[in-house]
Amino acid sequence: MLQVQLLPEQTELSDENHMILIERVEDEYYVQINHEMTKNHYISFMAALSSDEMQIVKLYPEGKADCRFKIRGVKRIYCFCNRDGLFYIDVNKYIDGKDKQYDDTQERMELEKMADKLFG
Repeated sequence: MLQVQLLPEQTELSDENHMILIERVEDEYYVQINHEMTKNHYISFMAALSSDEMQIVKLYPEGKADCRFKIRGVKRIYCFCNRDGLFYIDVNKYIDGKDKQYDDTQERMELEKMADKLFG
């Protein structure tokens, strides 16, 4: 069995050049990244990780830099740029493509505390 381990220093948080946008559409996340898709510079794949599953979508040069993932507990989305490496965004801190990186309502904070206790 092939095992892949991603070290923290190999990934970077989504930035202005690799801004990952997430929108909830029914039971899926529609994920897109505003990135050129030329033969020399493109997003190679996107992946969605949950505690027990990984969904991967291969992307191709001159295609679109978007895809859909089943929600099923997805916690983090990764995008791999062939030049700049691996980028990610935590889904629970950036939901539905809103500009706000953090929803600071009391209920949200309590849910995140509970999630930290359950999932570490």
